[in-house]
Amino acid sequence: MKLNLGCGFDKRDGWLNVDNFPECQPDQRLDIENTPWDLPTDGFRHVLMKHVLEHVGADFKVFAAVMRELYRVTAPGGLVEIHVPHVRHDTYWSDPTHVRAFTPLTFKMMSKAQNRAWMAARANYTMLAMLMDVDFEIAHAVQVYDPHWMAKVERGEMTREALREQADQLWGVVRELQVTLRAVK
Repeated sequence: MKLNLGCGFDKRDGWLNVDNFPECQPDQRLDIENTPWDLPTDGFRHVLMKHVLEHVGADFKVFAAVMRELYRVTAPGGLVEIHVPHVRHDTYWSDPTHVRAFTPLTFKMMSKAQNRAWMAARANYTMLAMLMDVDFEIAHAVQVYDPHWMAKVERGEMTREALREQADQLWGVVRELQVTLRAVK
C-alpha cells in the first residue's frame, strides 16, 4: 500500500489519502501530532509527505513521536518521500505555521549507521536516529531551485555549477528540498 500523509487537495488514486483538514475530503482523517496513529505497522511501501513535516513537532518530543510513527508504519525497505521548503527561501519564512526547518544533514542524522560512525569518530552531531529510535537512510535527495534562478541557467547566463555555488552562499536560490528515505528494519 501507499500512504499520502497530509494529502491536502493532492489526493492520489491507489493511495490511502490521509489529512486532518476535512475540507479536502481525505480517505481518513488523522492529526499526525497525536500518536499513536490508527495505521498498520509496516503497512506502507511508499509514504509521501509533501509540504507536511515542516508544520509538525514544534516541541521536539512531538516531532520525535511523529518520526517514530512514520518509521513504524513504513514497511522494511519502504520509501518515505518528503518535500519541504528550503530554510533559506521565503516560502519557508512566509508561513507562520512552519515550525521546523530541514537540511539534508537533518535527514542524515536519522541514520543509525551514520550515528554509530559519528560516535566512533567522537563527532559533534545530534544522534537523532538513536534519540528517536528510528533508522532511515537517504536514498535520494535533490534541491529544487527557485524559478528565477533556473531561468538564468536556461538563458545561458550561468552554469549549473555556478547555480550550486550561489545556493551555498545566497538566500532564495533553493526553493524546496526533496528527500527520499529508506526505512532500515
